[in-house]
Amino acid sequence: MNKQDIISILNDFPYSRGEYWVITGSAMALYGIREKTHDIDMGCTSKMADILESDGYPYSLTESGNRKFKIGENIEVFENWIKDTIDIVDNIPVISIKGLVLMKKELGRDKDKKDIALIKEYLGTKIELVDNVLKPEDFVRLRVATGFADIPVEHVRKALQNGLINVSVLKDGELIGMGRLVGDGAMYWYLQEIIVLPQYQGLGIGTMIVDHLVDYAIKNSSTGKFTTIGGVSAKGKEGFYQKLGFTVIQNGIQKMIEI
Repeated sequence: MNKQDIISILNDFPYSRGEYWVITGSAMALYGIREKTHDIDMGCTSKMADILESDGYPYSLTESGNRKFKIGENIEVFENWIKDTIDIVDNIPVISIKGLVLMKKELGRDKDKKDIALIKEYLGTKIELVDNVLKPEDFVRLRVATGFADIPVEHVRKALQNGLINVSVLKDGELIGMGRLVGDGAMYWYLQEIIVLPQYQGLGIGTMIVDHLVDYAIKNSSTGKFTTIGGVSAKGKEGFYQKLGFTVIQNGIQKMIEI
């Protein structure tokens, strides 16, 4: 079934949209990540699960002890299966894209890994990286939204002017992330404020930012032999940088690249 099939079925679904959310392959179809899905999978609240049980729908128990219902030929409902948050797509509650990735990682099957690749490919077509348009007010907003300390706007304005490059990540025109490079612009480069809004973390966007800034450093390096890119990793994020080829050192991270 395609997106319109899912919408049509759910328009006739006799339960409150405040008590369920679409997940897995059917969520991908609603987002437009894939064209079709075999059935409709949902998560639901315990309140809705009680109603389904009282309405006589058969169920089994999952490994976590929650109920799994079968409704007709096309719908399966999983009690309390949710990751991250719920978005609204065409007036239908749908698990967020981040939650969708987390679910697919939890399932861990080969087809789920392929689905994760499809999701990241889809995001890549929706995301734009734009250099040197970051506004001080947005810089502060992203920092605060991700748990970093507030900074005076005039302080930020001067920092952006004195940096080498900043990049803004836009999804459908909305600013969802940023990153900066500071340094001497020839031999030494430092990553700063690699930030992605929480609802978009874990989707490969941070990697896009770092790769973009590293490419800039390589293209603009004046050494002719190698360049060094360093930075300070937020606590617990060292593994992210290690996957990108950085070495964790005593006071941060570092990557040496031959030119």
